[in-house]
Amino acid sequence: MWRSSIEQFARLHGLTLGQARQFQCTAEHLLARQDGGGDGRNNIVAACLVCNQRRHKRKLIPEPEAYRKLVRQRLSKGRWHMPRSLTIDARGADKGDK
Repeated sequence: MWRSSIEQFARLHGLTLGQARQFQCTAEHLLARQDGGGDGRNNIVAACLVCNQRRHKRKLIPEPEAYRKLVRQRLSKGRWHMPRSLTIDARGADKGDK
């Protein structure tokens, strides 16, 4: 994730700026502010932009501990995460740049 220099992050990881944008570091509220969650450090963790948005778009938002378990489970299997725009089609063209 990056906080201050998208250009540096993109160069370092060989990404386009559009791809790198998805890895912007955001403040993930474990309990959403709309549900009474505050801005204190016990309720905020770092999350990339995509993960932050996807978690809160689910029909049933997972509880913080359940989501932590899911993330750790996927990480242990090397499966966290491949944003859609980073997938490569059969010709090697980046789908995010089409």
